[in-house]
Amino acid sequence: MKKGYKKGQAVMEYLITYGLALFVILVVLAILVAVVLPSLRAPETCQFTQPGFTCNQKAHVIVTDASNNVRILLQLDNGQGKAITLTGISCVTSSTGNVEKSNVEPLASAVLMAAGESVTVGDPLESDITIEVPCKNEDGTTTVLSANSNYKGAIGITYRYQDDVPGAPERLAVATVTGTVQAE
Repeated sequence: MKKGYKKGQAVMEYLITYGLALFVILVVLAILVAVVLPSLRAPETCQFTQPGFTCNQKAHVIVTDASNNVRILLQLDNGQGKAITLTGISCVTSSTGNVEKSNVEPLASAVLMAAGESVTVGDPLESDITIEVPCKNEDGTTTVLSANSNYKGAIGITYRYQDDVPGAPERLAVATVTGTVQAE
């Protein structure tokens, strides 16, 4: 009886020791997840997939209004090396590969951008292009996010070169946009 008792005691000590160690590891992981994850923010990026345009010279801002509707404010820089006419701009939650010319909202009036020129887009009070750029979901509904949420989407712009032949189709440029949504 003594021999079986010692084996049973050794097994119980083994289970308690390693069980306690696993429990401590799980508690530490839970604390790290509870403390670290909420403080992680999406990186603030705005990067066009093709050369010629930039939107990262000034930080872009993703804002939400009182109804949690998301819109974007950004500075668009023409690095094409020649003048363009900006004809449309949209913000969508789809990936850059899914943005098509038909998804881009046309501007009420086209905006001429000389080579190297920048325009501020999105703020109806302070911008060169006096339209808001609301962010849309893939199904066409308005993106709704609360402040401090992470956002990932795409900006699509349509444009023409000034020296294009009349009737030439619009060109499309697409940028990936990520960041943290800020309250207005």
